[in-house]
Amino acid sequence: MSSENWPEQVIQAIPEGVIVIDAAGKIVFLNPGMERITGRPGAEALGQRLGEVLNVPETDLTQLMEPPVSSRPMRVVTRGDRPLTLAVTSTRVNSHLVLVLRDVTEEETNRQYHSYFLANITHEFRTPLSGLNASLELLLDDAGYLSPAEMNELLYSIYLSASGLQALVDNLLESVHIESGRFTIRRHPIELNQVLASALRTMQPLLDRRRQSLSLTEPLHLPTLHADPTRLVQVLINLLSNASKYSPLDSTIDLSLDCIGNQLRFAVADRGPGIAPADRATLFRRFVRLGERSADQYGIGLGLSVVKAIVEGHGGEVGVDERPGGGSIFWFTLPLTGVENEGADR
Repeated sequence: MSSENWPEQVIQAIPEGVIVIDAAGKIVFLNPGMERITGRPGAEALGQRLGEVLNVPETDLTQLMEPPVSSRPMRVVTRGDRPLTLAVTSTRVNSHLVLVLRDVTEEETNRQYHSYFLANITHEFRTPLSGLNASLELLLDDAGYLSPAEMNELLYSIYLSASGLQALVDNLLESVHIESGRFTIRRHPIELNQVLASALRTMQPLLDRRRQSLSLTEPLHLPTLHADPTRLVQVLINLLSNASKYSPLDSTIDLSLDCIGNQLRFAVADRGPGIAPADRATLFRRFVRLGERSADQYGIGLGLSVVKAIVEGHGGEVGVDERPGGGSIFWFTLPLTGVENEGADR
């Protein structure tokens, strides 16, 4: 690196955007980092005003023009209508204004997700806890006066609230493991009927409460699958509970298994409101929830992201399709091959 031009070479190499504006408010220099942020070639931006390049009204840039400015956030729209959040720092060098812009869109999105999580977690845990508290109070106060049927109804309510809490905690813990890189899949030969029975046993009280039925369609001879049974049960419970929550009362939820080539395909079909095509790409991200919720549709938007992580950890795929006649079909595939990976952790 030449001792004479090394500062310019450093500016050209850094990923942040650097832009220099003259006394007339025109751009006289920008580095490749700025070109990547704006989506404009440098030659096209030279001579223009900053607001024109960033699609921001000049009035919104007034404070930036009064340096020094320390990491002020600014929302812009780049070429192609791509919204970005930039952290902007400015200083003045002689008669020129120097701006350093860093793309913090992902950081801002994560911050919003975490704010959403913190704002909702208390409410989401309070819902099943309130049900538990109310049922237990009745048992403590009136246990001697309750008929067997009334006693069973209260115990049933307690079980549902405890199951809801368990699902919330399981998904929360799995999400933490995924984010920290400590998420593992322990595969070994499993009996699918045992996995299905475990998931359905957990789901049955919720289905009964909503007067829903479950239709199961499976091959006559189920293959031996190499999978993590605990994780697979969690996937089925998450998908079935979503189908139950968003389907009408007295409806039927369909669970089907099909062998397609060297894959086993699971599909959960509901009669809910469906998922708009534009929303399907983000549906399996953390903290994403769609549509309005009723009182018993508690959750913090982690279930489907956990489903995706578990399925992909097995080497499978997950997705959602429109169901003819209304509703959605949530599906996932698991490979039938991979005996050589038996017992492997992922």
